[in-house]
Amino acid sequence: MSSDAGMAIFDTRFHNPSIFSVRATANARDVLDFCVPANPYFPPPALVDRIQAGLADTLKYYPDYAPVHQENISRLIGLPVENIVVANGVTEIITQLCLAAEAPLLTDVPTFGRWTDLPLQYGMPIHFLERRKENGFRLTVEEIVAKVKSTQARTFILCNPSNPTGACSSEADIARLLDELSHLALVVIDESFIDFAATPSAERLVLRHDNAMVVKSMGKSLGWHGMRLGYGVAHTALAERVRARLPYWNINGLAGQVLRDLQDFHEEYRASFPKVAADRRYMQERLGEISTLVVYPSEANFILVELPAGVSGKALRNDLLQRHAIFVRECSNKVGGSEALLRLVVRKRPDVDRLVAALKDVLATA
Repeated sequence: MSSDAGMAIFDTRFHNPSIFSVRATANARDVLDFCVPANPYFPPPALVDRIQAGLADTLKYYPDYAPVHQENISRLIGLPVENIVVANGVTEIITQLCLAAEAPLLTDVPTFGRWTDLPLQYGMPIHFLERRKENGFRLTVEEIVAKVKSTQARTFILCNPSNPTGACSSEADIARLLDELSHLALVVIDESFIDFAATPSAERLVLRHDNAMVVKSMGKSLGWHGMRLGYGVAHTALAERVRARLPYWNINGLAGQVLRDLQDFHEEYRASFPKVAADRRYMQERLGEISTLVVYPSEANFILVELPAGVSGKALRNDLLQRHAIFVRECSNKVGGSEALLRLVVRKRPDVDRLVAALKDVLATA
């Protein structure tokens, strides 16, 4: 196994390098990406063709106004326009929520890096509730409420399903949690991967609470991260306050075109998620063939695995990229994460077979 502890492009504390940097480093266009969690069954070719056909107008003219985007999201999720906040990627909402949040904050870890890094960057007091591997990285309502009380948190953030663990709280637990934490200034449920789970969204639940908000990235579900599109759902007054903090023209023309055209591809969109779930089951079975790996349950479109003791996740990542042109996510730059943990995106079965063969090869030399 390579002794290189980490190529220069991976020396970042916030995220991973772009696929463009990774391709250049590997000197290959056909890098197999098990890092970026994009839906492999969407968009369909017909939607891509429509986007390309309208590209000249999309680039030439100003995009729609914010209320038009809210209406398009409203039709997609079946909730009132006044409860919707549309954003240039979910990180735009996350940034504004962190800037306005009452401290101290509390979030589960490991989690999406923006929820941990932004409060630290702004010098805001933040506490972490660790997901323990011996519990399959699952949290109970009782654990969360006890930690809120012990830290005197005023803002609580939960990723559901969790990123990178894939653990997911039930709809009943989220409902209980919102009731138990109704005294807080803000409760945020980040549901960026909920479409891939069997658990229903909490979007309707948060409408009953004036201190709660669901936020969601759409890039994962649409299979288009570069489009930069996300949204939030909240009680009317809270939604209005968040919208007031965002630029009026914050959605670019391409994202706006996708939102308009998505209405005609709603059936294909919904049908894509059970296909990902089937591939996830297959991938869990195949990874389970590697006896030295610990494969954790997941309800997202990725699977968390733990490497054998003594194996460097960074060196394994580099070997997979350099020897097999496979790009994976190791989790050492996440608060509460570890170099021993890899988050592997669910892909179609031939790609999974290639990954498993490469992992067996690289681990054999560890």
